[in-house]
Amino acid sequence: MDSVQQNSPSSKAQQNMKAFSKKPFTGSKKMPSELKGEKPTEKPSSNVEISQTAKVINKKKQVQGMEPIKKPDQSLLLKNKPGIFFLSGFDIQGLSSGDGGVSGMAENVPHGRHFSWKDEDRVLEEITQTSVQQPIILVGHSLGGDAVVNLANRLNSMEHGFRNVDLLVTLDSVGFDNDLIPPNVKRNLNFIGDEDVFFNDGPNIARDEGRTKVFNEIRSEMHTGIDDSKEVQKKIFSAISGTLSENRSFNELVNKFLRS
Repeated sequence: MDSVQQNSPSSKAQQNMKAFSKKPFTGSKKMPSELKGEKPTEKPSSNVEISQTAKVINKKKQVQGMEPIKKPDQSLLLKNKPGIFFLSGFDIQGLSSGDGGVSGMAENVPHGRHFSWKDEDRVLEEITQTSVQQPIILVGHSLGGDAVVNLANRLNSMEHGFRNVDLLVTLDSVGFDNDLIPPNVKRNLNFIGDEDVFFNDGPNIARDEGRTKVFNEIRSEMHTGIDDSKEVQKKIFSAISGTLSENRSFNELVNKFLRS
C-alpha cells in the first residue's frame, strides 16, 4: 500500500514542482517553445527594421498615389485669378521709356504680370489657362500696344472661343494695323502722344460700336514718357479697378441666380 502511494501521480507532481522551484530560471538551452517545435523568440535588436506588413502598406500607398505633397501646378494658380497683363515696347532710347513705367504699374496692380511685346505667344497661352469667369485686361505701350491689339484679334476666333477682353489699354501704339478694335473688346482706352509725329498712331475705331466702347485721349507727353505720366497711370488704375468690380458683381449675381 505504501509503495502505491509513493508512485501515485499526485506525489510525483509535488516532487517535480519542488525540484523546479529550486532551479533558478535563468534561461535554459531549450525553451518551452523549442520543445513544441517552434522557433524561439529573439530579443528585439536596437536597430528597428520595417516589418513586411509595413513595407506592403507603404507600397500600396505609393501605388494609390499617396505621395508627398508637391507644389501646385502653375496653370492651376493662374486659373482662378484675373488675367492682367502689361506689355512693354521695344527697350531702346526713343521707342520705350525703359525705366519701369509699364513694369512699375504691373508691380502695383494685384495679379498684374509684366511681359515684353515679344512675349505675345506666351501671354496668349496664359490667357487660355485663365478661367472664362475671370476678366482679361491688356495694357500695352508702344510695340506693346500693338501686341495687345494683336492678342485681342487672336482671341476673337473660334480657336480661342471668341474670348472677351474686358479692358484694353493702348499707350501710343506703334504699328500700321492696330487702329481697328475687334468686337470681343468691351472697352478700349487709347492714349495718344501729340509730340512725336513719327510715333503717333492715330485714334482707334471700334469695329462694332454697339459692343465696344473706345475712348481716345490726346496727351502732351512724349512717346517715351506717356506710360510714366501719373495722370495716365491714375486713369488706368481706375479703369482696372472698375473692371474688376463689375466682373465681381456680375459673378455674384450669376451665383445668386444659380442658388435660387
